[in-house]
Amino acid sequence: MYKGNNPSAIRSQKWLTQSLLQLMDSKPYRKISVKEITELSDLSRQTFYQLFKTKEEILEYHLDQLFQSYLQEIMNLEVRSTAELAKLYFIFFEQNERFIRQLIENDLVLILHRKFIVYLEDIHRVLQRNPSHMMNDYASAFISSGLIGILVHWFNEKHSLTIDQLASLISRLINDVDWSGST
Repeated sequence: MYKGNNPSAIRSQKWLTQSLLQLMDSKPYRKISVKEITELSDLSRQTFYQLFKTKEEILEYHLDQLFQSYLQEIMNLEVRSTAELAKLYFIFFEQNERFIRQLIENDLVLILHRKFIVYLEDIHRVLQRNPSHMMNDYASAFISSGLIGILVHWFNEKHSLTIDQLASLISRLINDVDWSGST
């Protein structure tokens, strides 16, 4: 995946992403071709392969953009509790529900899960304000799997709980986790 700062390449990445997401509104992910994505974005196949190796990388790129935005929100709000963090998590992903539903409907939640594990360390660093105080790998796996699972269940259950109820539930479940990595 292209990670540089060339404005033309970044714009093309966004166009390819928008095209794939638009196609996913009407067609299963596995049936979408690179040709369809490039035609809709009015870019060449060569441009696609200069920026992404696969369609999955487009989804990863989009998730990177979402998680960067989520991290920025956390930093700007000075989150002080697990309940506040959980509330922010559900509000943020509710705002991006269309995309998350596309992942759910196309059995692509694993991509969300993999990216969340990566960003969970960043979230923890932001909350702790201490980069040397890392989360235990097992705690990270537990938290990310649980939060993604609850998010998917909540969407599938058509928001049967309020965000405040979910935040309270998450707070109660997580507050006993040892974030220091000691056993």
